[in-house]
Amino acid sequence: MMNYKVVPIPGEIASEARKSLISPQYKSLRAFPGIADGYGPCRSCLKVFDQGKDRRIYLTYNSFDGRSSLPDPGPIFIHENECKPFDSDRFPTDLLGLPIYLEAFSDDSRLVERVRMDAPAIDSQISGAFASNDVKFINLRNAEVGCFIARVERT
Repeated sequence: MMNYKVVPIPGEIASEARKSLISPQYKSLRAFPGIADGYGPCRSCLKVFDQGKDRRIYLTYNSFDGRSSLPDPGPIFIHENECKPFDSDRFPTDLLGLPIYLEAFSDDSRLVERVRMDAPAIDSQISGAFASNDVKFINLRNAEVGCFIARVERT
C-alpha cells in the first residue's frame, strides 16, 4: 500500500504563467513559450513532451515556497496550453524512464538524503525515505540538469 502522493506544481502557478507569461513567484522574470526541444516533463501533468511538436512555457519556480524561508528558484516547463494536472494514486508512468534524484527534506528544507531513483523499486525507495520521521517531503529532481520536477508527500 502506498503511503505517498506525487504532487505537481500548483494549478494557479501554471494558469497564471500561461496567462501573463511572467513567473508568478518572481514577477520580474518573464516566462517564455516555445517548441519543446527536450523531454521535460511538464510540471503540471507530469508527462514528457513530444519534442519538436509540443509547445511549452519555460518559467522560474520556487519549489520551497510555503515550506521554508530558503528559496530554491529554478527553471521548469509546463505545456503552453492547459493540461490536466497529475492526480493519481500511482507514481507517474512518464517519470519512471527519466533520470531522477529523490531528495528527502526535513524541517526548514534541510536535505536529509539524496538517492538516484531506481524505477522498479520506486515505491520502496519513497516508503524508505518516509520511514524517518525527520523527512517532511521529497522533491523529485532531474538528475541530468538538476531542475525540480514534482514533490512527494505522505498520505
